[in-house]
Amino acid sequence: MTWIAETVAHAPPSLIGKVLKISAEYKNVISLGLGEPDFDTPPHIVEAGIEALRKGATHYTSYQGIPELRAAIKEKLERDNNISVDDEEIICTPGAGTAIDLLMRTVLNPGDEFIVQDPGYFNYIYIASFIGAKIVPVHVKEENSFSLNPDDLKDKITEKTKLLIINSPANPTGSIIPRKYQEEIADIAMENNLFVLTDEIYEKLIYDESHFSVMSIPEMKERSIVINGFSKAYAMTGWRIGYAAGCKEVIDKMGIIQVYSGICAPGVSQKAGVAALRGDQTCVEDMRKEYDKRRRYLIPRLNEMGIPTPTPKGAFYAFPNISEYGKSEDIWKLLLDKAGVSVTPGTAFGMYGEGYVRLSYANSLQNIEKALNKIGEVIHHV
Repeated sequence: MTWIAETVAHAPPSLIGKVLKISAEYKNVISLGLGEPDFDTPPHIVEAGIEALRKGATHYTSYQGIPELRAAIKEKLERDNNISVDDEEIICTPGAGTAIDLLMRTVLNPGDEFIVQDPGYFNYIYIASFIGAKIVPVHVKEENSFSLNPDDLKDKITEKTKLLIINSPANPTGSIIPRKYQEEIADIAMENNLFVLTDEIYEKLIYDESHFSVMSIPEMKERSIVINGFSKAYAMTGWRIGYAAGCKEVIDKMGIIQVYSGICAPGVSQKAGVAALRGDQTCVEDMRKEYDKRRRYLIPRLNEMGIPTPTPKGAFYAFPNISEYGKSEDIWKLLLDKAGVSVTPGTAFGMYGEGYVRLSYANSLQNIEKALNKIGEVIHHV
């Protein structure tokens, strides 16, 4: 007899957990594997958190979030994304990952199908497995800059398809879905009665392009949820604060689940989130510019080394094609063992990630240069 539920027992093995565990065992490794800003939280946000603690922000809050933060999120969505929602159509969560979990548990039944980009963010895959939903991957191709092409989406829809997840800018590829594509995707969703989760956690980290949210299309509001947070734009990964906004029926049910699981987002983090959204945004632009500087160094170097790498348009990841040198997991282990560099194998992000690795440039330019020198020494002896 096993005590483990079938949905957990039959979930795919977590390669990313293996990657983190093994990488942690190595000493003196340059990490290009973590999807976390290497900056500290900007001082004015930290000070807001400290002041909130002094004033007693150490208790439960409303499960939907404090009114001040929901009002700031409402303002932000209107100002930055042309999305109009009421305060009651917003929920604050302990990180954007929790918002994804709540949304998927609210919308999906066991056996329902949902469509996701592949290579794509692994959380979608594992959360769905725990629910018992069926993952339907759409291959996002290197020749299309890893962007989700609406034509590739149409063939994946069946009578069991209920949810479509789009991520732009995307993890692990750094791709964006242009406005034209998103408008076509919206039409497909409406024609096929699909609910849409749009994950926009990297929206402030875009280079040479502009951000567009599918939820800004008026007809999409009642069939979509936008998920975002503070971890990437404001370097607040440890504060655990995110949010979801959109269809009120879904937001209400997400709130009910949250009441009986995490209860609410941390009160002090919510106060810090207000300072982040309403404070000086220069810090966000300064970090974006530094990521862009690293991107402009990293991508040409990889291509000059004979490792084909499309130029990412957002986030802080490169997704080089290493198929000439071996399989993703073999190259990951080789670089750990011989170069002392930690990357992430592409297969952690779906079956179409084979032949690629993810490199995060959320590390100093000096460390990136050292890592590339070491990678170059090793890769050409394969």
